[in-house]
Amino acid sequence: MPLAANLSRIQSALAAAAATAGRSQSHVGLVAVSKTVDSATIRAMHALGQRDFAENRPQMLRDKARELADLPIIWHFIGPLQTNKIKYVYPVAGLVHSLDRRELLEEFSTWARKTGRRCPALLQVHISRETAKQGFACDEILAVIREYRDSEHLDLRGMMGMAPLDADETTTRACFHELAELFAASHSLQGRAWNPHHLSMGMSGDFHLAIAEGATLVRIGTALFTGEK
Repeated sequence: MPLAANLSRIQSALAAAAATAGRSQSHVGLVAVSKTVDSATIRAMHALGQRDFAENRPQMLRDKARELADLPIIWHFIGPLQTNKIKYVYPVAGLVHSLDRRELLEEFSTWARKTGRRCPALLQVHISRETAKQGFACDEILAVIREYRDSEHLDLRGMMGMAPLDADETTTRACFHELAELFAASHSLQGRAWNPHHLSMGMSGDFHLAIAEGATLVRIGTALFTGEK
């Protein structure tokens, strides 16, 4: 598996997309979606300089974090999260991308009070409007931020969204543009809990469109670990 070549190619593609958008590559972080690879592969990718990795299943995140505890990895959680699985994610995640309902916000507040740690997280916004995906509705997200922005138990750092599966470029970019506008509007709502630093959008097949619309984090798995688009 040519990991070094894949990583170099993706880094070059990110730099090119950022340059085309008039942005600095340093403002776009690469999150390696490692859900389909084993710990040995993650270790090899880490040795090449990659530091951020993402899992979408709570127990898998727990297990890989244990197996690779000797490495300074920043773990991201990007999948749907049930309240009874928070215990696997909250202690180890450096950033949770998928807080998609008020119930999770309340549970994260409870965990902060129990542990003394505010786990960094993003609010997932339902920009695709597909029934198979979750998230706060576009027309409610700013109200949700107003409701929770001054919580002493939350550490909310931005938004995450996914474009519709197999959508054309026009539709995909329109979805990313909508999320970027909501993200920009949320900056005026900054508070104790709401500090919008991250806009997580874009995956292997559409990260160039996400970067054009202002993504600060792109989540890439397939292209990075297999070389496929």
